[in-house]
Amino acid sequence: MNNNKTAVEDLRLISVLVLATLCCLGLAHYLRVQSDKNMFNFLSWDVFLAWVPFILSTIIRYISSKKITKLSLIGIGLLSVVWLFFLPNSAYLFTEIIHSFRYLDAQGEARFWFQMDFWYSLTVTFGVAIIGLFLSICSIHQVHRLLNRMMSRVSSMLIIAVIILLSSLGVYIGRFNRWNSWDLLSQPEQILRDLMTDISSGRGILIEFVAILFTIQVFGYVIIGLLTARSSKQEERSNNH
Repeated sequence: MNNNKTAVEDLRLISVLVLATLCCLGLAHYLRVQSDKNMFNFLSWDVFLAWVPFILSTIIRYISSKKITKLSLIGIGLLSVVWLFFLPNSAYLFTEIIHSFRYLDAQGEARFWFQMDFWYSLTVTFGVAIIGLFLSICSIHQVHRLLNRMMSRVSSMLIIAVIILLSSLGVYIGRFNRWNSWDLLSQPEQILRDLMTDISSGRGILIEFVAILFTIQVFGYVIIGLLTARSSKQEERSNNH
């Protein structure tokens, strides 16, 4: 009964996220047609990458809900590593907000906030930012539930905090150093050198940016956690009655 209810809730969540994603991509396509510019042409690929961690964590959750074997443990381990590599792509959508101003002349005679193109662009980027953060938080939440079954709550919370920190750092690497998830395997030394250069320069924004994104994700994660806990308590009460 509970498994069926969980499946229905998951299906509703995925349906809402898919619908929101399609709406944002549809509006982005409308802007490209109306402006006759290559606006947000990159967005489809970025959104696809943002969905990958959520899909992977859903698969991990499904496998872990079945009978655990040596083969399934190996599968969960490999999928978890791939998931961690791709996780920053979800929160990365938060940084797409900067593209709201990409096609606007800030020094023009007309104030850009009186142009509807700006508000359409802001709607698109704000929408995908929320979707990206939500995908990231929900994906981490799925993994957190698995960790709670394997270890103490304190240990699992510490691991989740490290995961969110690594995700925030990955967003910085992708946005400012322009590396992709797969570059972590092919060019890890260069990525590390870039990070060391940014830290030692004294003029970079690495630490502050990572701290901001970490705080945003933790704040969102706490809210989702509280809502989930409240829903679970209400379900327990209804079952008892």
